[in-house]
Amino acid sequence: MSKNSGFRQGMQVAFRLGVELTVATIIGGLLGYAIDYFFGSKPWGLAVGLVFGVAAGCLGVYRVAMKLTIEEEPLNKDFKN
Repeated sequence: MSKNSGFRQGMQVAFRLGVELTVATIIGGLLGYAIDYFFGSKPWGLAVGLVFGVAAGCLGVYRVAMKLTIEEEPLNKDFKN
């Protein structure tokens, strides 16, 4: 193991969370734009799509963060003893 493994793991998690939030926002925006294109509801479809995309991205980031926190709990219990 290298001495930077903790730093690399942290960067890996940060990159994953950032990509998840970005991709969800882009997908929401594209779906909103498509709704605007087909129904002629400019700019409401895009606005609603972006809001839902950001909300979905935040929910995904929250789920991943909670999963990481649960995985780390046994390690924290060992240090308390």
